[in-house]
Amino acid sequence: MPYELHPRVPEVGLSLKERWGARYAEAEAMYARIESECVTAGLPFRRPERIPNTRRALETAECVRRDHPDAFPALDRALFAAHFVEGRFLGDPDVLDELVAGVGVDAGAVRATVESGTMRATVDESMRLADEIGVTGTPAWLLDGRLLLPGAQPRATIERIVVRMHSRT
Repeated sequence: MPYELHPRVPEVGLSLKERWGARYAEAEAMYARIESECVTAGLPFRRPERIPNTRRALETAECVRRDHPDAFPALDRALFAAHFVEGRFLGDPDVLDELVAGVGVDAGAVRATVESGTMRATVDESMRLADEIGVTGTPAWLLDGRLLLPGAQPRATIERIVVRMHSRT
């Protein structure tokens, strides 16, 4: 489900220091943990230089999910790679167009749909549902419809919780 992590970020984005302010050291620690997990898993990772306003990216992804569901998984991966591996700015409509076209979808049609405001209600409803179940950040997992696991948790933590939940059923 789409979740707008930083809805008040301007369209031009914010630097990490602008976004985190006095809590910048926390952000550094979080990114260091993510980098470590990626190294362990053999995955590439690049700290973003700017925090984008992701509203347009979410609406773009939801348009592709609705109209071209077979292309959505590839777009989802492309969005993550663009942001977390390539360091591309997801607030740029041209970047989104390129990613959409890269998965074989008509980027002009998707952009027109997003610019018409058609997808706004979809993301708004997702945010309402997230608020209802207590989501306050990403990633977040609702396990077995009863436990909300927030944040970028170490793999061992997630495995321990899943095993514990499984043993109780």
